[in-house]
Amino acid sequence: KAVLDYLVKANRPYSANDISSQLHGLVSPVQAKKVLNDLADEGRIQRKANGKQQIFYATQSDIEVPSVEEAEQEEEAIGELAQQVARLKDENKALSARLQGLTTALTDDQMRERTAELGREIKANEERLAQLRSGEVISPEDKAKIETEHETMVKHWKARKRMFKNIADTIGEGYPGKMSTLFEELGVETDEDVGANVSIIS
Repeated sequence: KAVLDYLVKANRPYSANDISSQLHGLVSPVQAKKVLNDLADEGRIQRKANGKQQIFYATQSDIEVPSVEEAEQEEEAIGELAQQVARLKDENKALSARLQGLTTALTDDQMRERTAELGREIKANEERLAQLRSGEVISPEDKAKIETEHETMVKHWKARKRMFKNIADTIGEGYPGKMSTLFEELGVETDEDVGANVSIIS
């Protein structure tokens, strides 16, 4: 009964070894072969030689054939499930990209600390740059040192801006919403948000 029920339910050809495997050892390959041949002799299943091997399958006359309406309903349900699968794949891709971006980025505390540090450095540089522009006399050595430090800070700024843009672009490829919304949720402030322009300062 177990062998016959499985063949009818699966509705595909199996060898005796296949049946034994699919039934997880409920019957051995030898027992499965005997049961299958007995069922075939009784006409309850079909048997066909495939080279040296025999395959067995359910009698198709015993298989319930769905109506056209039922078939259309099944096809519609399959189409809806396919759309759900595609949508879930897209969501998974977007979430994976977001996770990758978040795991490679600095932690909130690290970002706050680094932002504060850069803010202090920029403020100090701006004050020193204002002194230079006001015409206050300083030594050539101090001037060269200030300009070098300023150039270094601007390079760091540009490098971090470029690094952030690469991460944001990667997330944006799979993120379904607006990046500005994501930035707001994460508490990210861009140069534009604070009115900073690296091109002018450099």
